[in-house]
Amino acid sequence: MIKLLCLAVCCLLCAIALPSCLWASVSSSATTNVVYPADANMVNVRNYGVKGDGTTDDTAAIRAAVQENLTKHRTLLFPAGTYIVSDAIAWKGKDDLFGAFLTWQGEGTSKTIIKLKDNSDGFNDPSQPKPIVRPGSLETGGNGAGNRAHNNYIFDMTFDIGKGNPGAIGVDFNASNTGAMENVVIVSGDGKGAVGLDLTREVGPCLIKNVTIKGFDIGIRVASALYSITLENIHLENQNVVGIQNKDNVLAIRKLTSINSVPALNNGGDWPGPSVLIDSELKGGDAEAIAIENSSHILVRNVSVEGYKAAIKSGDKLVTGPQVEEFVSASPISLFKSRQKTLNLPIEETPQFNDNNLNNWANVEAYGAKRDDEQDDSDGIQKAIDSGKTTVYFPWGYYDLKKPVIVRGNVRRIVGFFSFLRPAKVLLRFENNDHPVILERFNFEGGAIEHAAAQPVVVRHSNPLFLTASQTATWFLEDVVTSRLNISKGTRVYARQLNCESPPPEPLVNNDGGFVWLLGYKTEFGNTVAATRGGGKTEILGGLFYPAQGVNDPKIPVLLNQDASVSAVYREIAFGPTYTIQVEETRKGETKTLRRDALSKGNMIPMPLYVGVEP
Repeated sequence: MIKLLCLAVCCLLCAIALPSCLWASVSSSATTNVVYPADANMVNVRNYGVKGDGTTDDTAAIRAAVQENLTKHRTLLFPAGTYIVSDAIAWKGKDDLFGAFLTWQGEGTSKTIIKLKDNSDGFNDPSQPKPIVRPGSLETGGNGAGNRAHNNYIFDMTFDIGKGNPGAIGVDFNASNTGAMENVVIVSGDGKGAVGLDLTREVGPCLIKNVTIKGFDIGIRVASALYSITLENIHLENQNVVGIQNKDNVLAIRKLTSINSVPALNNGGDWPGPSVLIDSELKGGDAEAIAIENSSHILVRNVSVEGYKAAIKSGDKLVTGPQVEEFVSASPISLFKSRQKTLNLPIEETPQFNDNNLNNWANVEAYGAKRDDEQDDSDGIQKAIDSGKTTVYFPWGYYDLKKPVIVRGNVRRIVGFFSFLRPAKVLLRFENNDHPVILERFNFEGGAIEHAAAQPVVVRHSNPLFLTASQTATWFLEDVVTSRLNISKGTRVYARQLNCESPPPEPLVNNDGGFVWLLGYKTEFGNTVAATRGGGKTEILGGLFYPAQGVNDPKIPVLLNQDASVSAVYREIAFGPTYTIQVEETRKGETKTLRRDALSKGNMIPMPLYVGVEP
C-alpha cells in the first residue's frame, strides 16, 4: 500500500510538472496526440466524403482527395478515426499517372488508422503482394518506380492490414531527394502479410524515422542500387522471415530495435553495399539463427545481440555476441599510418519540441503577413516571431520576404506546411540564444538561412541554403537538400539524410576545422563530396555519390583530407565519366592518392571504410 501511494504521488508530481509543451531529444513512433491549427490551410480529407468511422469503405473518397491534390505541395489531413479501405490507394491522378509533392498527415498513431478490410480481394497471394498505399515517381505509370518521387511524406498514422490478407504490403513507399515517413506504425492483425514497408522502386534518398512494424514475413524490404535510404529509431517485432532484407541498396541505419526469432538484417545483392548499422539492439533470437546475415559490405558498430547463435555471418567470418563494438566486412583503407576504426564521433540527438496548446501558436497571417499576394510579408512574420508564442506557423501558400526576419525571443518551432519562401536571398537570421529552434516543412526558392545563434538550429524537411555567422554554431539537419555546406572552426553539424547538389568546382561539404557527422549522405555532380582541412573531423556513415552529370576534371577526388580526420563508408556509382581519384590525403606536406581503378572497375565502387586520422 505504501509503495502504491508513493507511486501515485510521484505520478501526480510528474503530471503537475509536465507542461503541454515539451522539449525532447528522442522521439517515438508511438505518437498519441498530434495537434495542428484548423487554419493551417491543410486539406481535410473529410471534405471529400471520407468518413473515418471504422465502418464505411473510404477507398474511393481517399483516392479522390489524392487525385485532386497531387503535385501541389499540399498536405492531406486525416483527422482522428479509422479509415477502412478495400483496395490499394496509388498516388495517381485522373490520367492514371503517378504524381508527387503530397503529404499525408495524421493526428497520431493511436488516433489515425488506415485499415484494410479483413479478407480483402487481391490481398491473398504473397507471391503477388499488393500495398494499402503506394506513392510513386512523377509522371510514371506501372508501379510508380523512378527517381522523381519528390517531396512525398507520411506522418503520424498507423497502417493496419487486418486479418486474412497474407499478400498485403503495409506501405509501398517512394521518395526522392526530400521525402520521409515519420512517426508511423505498420501492423498485421494476424501476424501474416508479405511486407510491412516496401522500399524497392529506386527509392531515395529519403528518411525513415520513428517507425514500428509488427508482424509480416519481411518487416522492411529494400532493393535497387539507387539511391540510398536513412533509417533511425526503427522498431521491428515478430517478423516471420527477416526483419530487414536489403538487396543492392546503401542503407544507413541507427537505433534499430529488433525483437525476432528470425534474422534482424539480411544484407546482400549483386551490388556490394556498403550498408551501416550502428547503436542498435537485436533481441530474441533463435539458437540456430544469425542476427545479421551479410553477403555484401557492411559496417556494424555498437550493436548488442541477444539469443542468437551468432551476431554476424559475413562470408566465412562468424562474429559472436553479445556486443559488437565495431565490425567491417573488408579491411579498412588508409593512405598513411592511421587507426583502423571509424572516428566514432559523439552523436547528439536532434532536439524536438511540441506544444499541444494551440493558444501558444502564432499564425503569421494574424500579424499582417498575407500569402499569395506577392507583397512583402517580412514585417508580419517578424511580429509573429516576436509575439511571445512558442510556435509560429505559415498556412500553406507563397510568402515574399523583402528583408531578413530575425528569429529570436520565445519561439521554439516554425512550421511551414511546405509553404514557399521567396526570393533568393537571406530570408531568416537565427539569433536564438536561450534554446534551440526548429524550422520544418518549407520550400525555399533559392533563399538562405543564417545561423548567428548561441543555441542549435534544427532544419527538417526543407531545402534552404545555409550561412553561418556564429563561431560556435550547431546545426541539426534532417531530410535536407541544399547546394553545399561550408563549415568553419567551432561549427558542428549533425545530419540525418543530407542531399547536396551543386556544380563544381567547390566541394559540396567544405569542413575547415569543424565537426561534421553525416548519417546518410547523397550527392550529384562531379565535385569533391567532402573536403576536410585544418584539423576538422568528418564522419560519413552511408554515402551514395552519384556524379550523374559526369566528372570533367580527373584531379577532383571524392574525398579530400588535408591534415584532418576523416572516416567514410560509401558507394560511388556512375554510368558515364566519373572520378579518377577516390581519396586525396595530405599529411605535413606529403600527399597521397587512392585511385578508383586500384579498388575496382565498372560502374560502382564500394568503400567499406576509409580512415585517415590526424596523428
